[in-house]
Amino acid sequence: MKDMNIIDDVAANGGLSFGELPFNDVDSLVFAQLAYFPFETILENGGEKLMGDVDTQSVQVPKRGKERYKNHVILFKSAAASKRYGGFIMSDFVNDLDDTVEKQFCAVCFRNDEFIYVSFRGTDATVAGWKEDVNLSFMDEIPAQKHAVEYLKHIAAKFPKHKIITGGHSKGGNLAIYSAAMAPQEVRRRVAAIFAHDSPGFRKEFFLTKGYLKIENKIRKTVPHSSIIGMMLENPTPFSVVDSKSVSIFQHNPYKWIVRNHSFVPKPYLHPGWYYFDSSLNKWIESISDEERKRFFDLIFLFLRTAGITDFRSRINNLSTLVKNLRGVYALYKELDDETKVFFKKTVRLFIDIMSEERRQNKNKTS
Repeated sequence: MKDMNIIDDVAANGGLSFGELPFNDVDSLVFAQLAYFPFETILENGGEKLMGDVDTQSVQVPKRGKERYKNHVILFKSAAASKRYGGFIMSDFVNDLDDTVEKQFCAVCFRNDEFIYVSFRGTDATVAGWKEDVNLSFMDEIPAQKHAVEYLKHIAAKFPKHKIITGGHSKGGNLAIYSAAMAPQEVRRRVAAIFAHDSPGFRKEFFLTKGYLKIENKIRKTVPHSSIIGMMLENPTPFSVVDSKSVSIFQHNPYKWIVRNHSFVPKPYLHPGWYYFDSSLNKWIESISDEERKRFFDLIFLFLRTAGITDFRSRINNLSTLVKNLRGVYALYKELDDETKVFFKKTVRLFIDIMSEERRQNKNKTS
């Protein structure tokens, strides 16, 4: 059987109904990725439209961010033309960006006679997007999480008789879990399943909340073999590991996840090297205060901006860009006050020490 991705799977199985081929993680990832499509081009003023009625020939890849949206547009066109997804009504598209509070919230609903899939858009491969994921480590509630709760309450009230499924990729999966956990009890009961695709965890206090304990058995989490974002912060929720055609940090791209027979190809465990990294990162995060986390990550992203690195799509391009701007990065470091330099060096050293200890402990366990 040929290895496919979700776009190939839609083409191969789009003629089958959910009665013929039951809804699963692959379908969830399709809806999760559709949230990245620029729905403002086809849904006007919060309106709704049958996916199959969209004139897909008129749907073009936006000039800005052409490569970023290419797969999203291809996926949408394929889904709209299929029997499996074309019968869903798209509605309640919201896209709320506010740089002043570092908020990026986007969601859309897909509705048929059986259920509603509430799809939360996550972060993409941009540095700015990843900054919001990092904010989860030192904020009790990021603005997007608060908006997600209100959005889910709104959808539940608007469609009171529908079963609800929530999901998303990256930060979108985090929002799916958070919104269901923090929603009123009558809304939470209607949520049948929650899908989190390589989504970051939460601060450990969250997992002791009544809301999370009520929904934990409804969560289905999938992470790639070399997961970084999906293993950030505390992650007691069980997860499945899936194979990817990509490597290292680039496995966060779900279009690279391998699908066979309408199922993700499983891997028995996380990549050991990245597991040590994730474990060390999380221990380091726990070892410093919220204020120190914010200060450190603000510095890291300042260095990335100075280096001219705007996304994580190409290792070669990023290395070339860094080399070109190395003088500027060094100049920025020299301009830091002595206290900040000491803090930065101390924090990096602490992380290196924790990572070294993790490796030593693992060696002792396996020897």
